[in-house]
Amino acid sequence: MKRYWKIIIITAVIVLSLGTFYVSSTMSAESNPEFVIKTISGNAEEIQPLILQGSYTDTSLNSYVSTDLSITAKGSTYQSRSFLDQIIGQPPTVIKDFQEKYRTFMRGKEPFVTCFFEDEEFLAYANVDYKMDSLRSRDFKFDISVLNKEDGKIESFKVEVPDSGELEYTSVDDVQKVGDKLYLITRNMIRDNNYYEEEHIYTINLANQKVSEHEAIVHNTNGQSDTHTNVQLIDTIPTKSNEQLIFIKTELKEIEDAESTREEVINQEIISYNLTTKEQEIIDIPELRLEENQISFFDGSVIYFTKLNGQNLVVTPYSLADNHVGKAYSIELPGENSMGGQMTTIKDGKLYFASSQMSPNLKMDADVVVADVNTGKTLFRGQVALEDSSKESKKFDLYLHELFVK
Repeated sequence: MKRYWKIIIITAVIVLSLGTFYVSSTMSAESNPEFVIKTISGNAEEIQPLILQGSYTDTSLNSYVSTDLSITAKGSTYQSRSFLDQIIGQPPTVIKDFQEKYRTFMRGKEPFVTCFFEDEEFLAYANVDYKMDSLRSRDFKFDISVLNKEDGKIESFKVEVPDSGELEYTSVDDVQKVGDKLYLITRNMIRDNNYYEEEHIYTINLANQKVSEHEAIVHNTNGQSDTHTNVQLIDTIPTKSNEQLIFIKTELKEIEDAESTREEVINQEIISYNLTTKEQEIIDIPELRLEENQISFFDGSVIYFTKLNGQNLVVTPYSLADNHVGKAYSIELPGENSMGGQMTTIKDGKLYFASSQMSPNLKMDADVVVADVNTGKTLFRGQVALEDSSKESKKFDLYLHELFVK
């Protein structure tokens, strides 16, 4: 018996820990409040396809343990998370939808939205596999799968990443399918005397399952020791094919003050790249200064810039087809303080907006607005609120990290 006393103690500790976790999770779930999207004006039918994903924290308990939840037009639903879920987190709504509809195809796939492409005919997935030894990563390969929705056939294969000997790492930023070609947009770390990053594109010929072309789209040149460059690919709807890509390239300089270090933007560029023609150009819009206007969404043909002006969200569209800045319009936000960050998406001619945080302690409101994307006419104005108004004095933080429209 003495031989097994350590195993018995370890097992007991694990069982007690898991038991405590599930008991505390259950007790916490029972006390969690219900949230609703309260209508202030407009048609409540407009938020029927809207799903807000976030986390709730009861700050009055001083435990600061968060619980995942979804908020829709019907109210809020808390996710019962397993011990593993607490560690790896919940997958985005798009991935959950894929997992429910295409269980076989999704088996073994990483839950990253950037690795997927979907249209009416196909669902495609691409990620990077590699081996890790004591010195570096090596043997980079693309892991690719394509599901034909009509007949349910799945084509899966792996292909070596070209010139991978100079790679320190690579990750997939986006997947697009045009015709019989799959385009993988990746972020590569290159090892060449010094290290630098670049946005790279690989063209996969699905007929012969080979990399037919590849090139660097945006190259981050090495600057001085106190400067560096960031490149961001602007997200688009993963269920829509886009031949055009939009990047923001930002050059930053490190500034040392008396008591702190901060970064100052030296230069910013908007770069457009066409997948089929391979044409690349810098979009110069002097009247839309990027330090004031942020790119909130790109629908494949129009870039939508937004900025907060008091209690108004100012939206300015820019058409790529004719290089024209459209007429800006303002959307009035209902809350008194909406400065905690915003989420914006566009679908079927409508702009959906939601604040990223609600905190009674900080007097921060979580606004929800639906507007006509062309005219700016407000179709719905509302706020996330507690269903039971008697609990409005309760201390909590609600963080919203995903706005999804079905």
